[in-house]
Amino acid sequence: MTLPKLHHIEMLVAVIDNGGFGAAAAQLGATQSGVSYAVGELERQLGERLLVRARSGCTPTAAGARILPKARQMLELAAGLAEDARGDTQALSGHVRIACFRSVATHLLPNALETLGTRHPQLRIDVDDSYEERAEVEQALREGRADLAVAQLPVGPDLVQRPFVSDSYVLVLPAGCRVQAGAGWAQFAALPYIQLNCSGALAVLERCRAAGFEARAARTLATDSGICALVARGLGYSILPRLAVFPEPSGVQVVDLPVEARRSFVLGATPAMARDRAVRAVMATLRERRILERNEAVRRALVSW
Repeated sequence: MTLPKLHHIEMLVAVIDNGGFGAAAAQLGATQSGVSYAVGELERQLGERLLVRARSGCTPTAAGARILPKARQMLELAAGLAEDARGDTQALSGHVRIACFRSVATHLLPNALETLGTRHPQLRIDVDDSYEERAEVEQALREGRADLAVAQLPVGPDLVQRPFVSDSYVLVLPAGCRVQAGAGWAQFAALPYIQLNCSGALAVLERCRAAGFEARAARTLATDSGICALVARGLGYSILPRLAVFPEPSGVQVVDLPVEARRSFVLGATPAMARDRAVRAVMATLRERRILERNEAVRRALVSW
């Protein structure tokens, strides 16, 4: 069997990460037809369809999803060949700025930052976790205020993206509130509804409305911590990302939503910064499974990847 070509693998991964051939071609500086041909050749070599092609974009088939981890590993190993040849893999230095939400910085970054500090003591990493709106995280990359972001999907196709983790939106209720399975939204009618004012939460609200949720916001707040403080006092209930309510504050309980609503994250960077050696090292470390599994939120299955 002829071995797959590395640039064919790179193009497959780019198509999956970007959701289509056009965006992958733009990322790689290739033509769309060239990317399509390379993926087709790889499929013929492996004897399996690797992509589901649709007007809305491309997603991996079961076979594509199975080979994706090894494909990424091969690309990471290839990227490190030049560094190994120079013998400077332990001399990584520089400054990497990460943009993210507070809940991400609190629950998903500390173990990775600890590992990076041990591996690369000359590498400085700053984290700006002040962002409340997903569009602002993206904008920080484009304006050069951040080198790497933990960004919430959807993310613009002009950015290089690597899958990271996801969590669910949940109902956040006062601890003393009785919840009856199957009773629906009406059981919360006596409580004021408190809305988190961000695009992700507003999109989830629309999904809930389509499933029969009729409550109108009695209050709107910009931060999940502020909402949790009100809920703990019995002043209402809300819909928040699961990671934002972990660990559950005193006086608060968390209940699954009647509808499925997830928040998915990617590690994002501009094409130029994605080629930076320090950014690549940080990105790879953040995605290391054994490091992710040291996080309590991951061990409790509150986030998945």
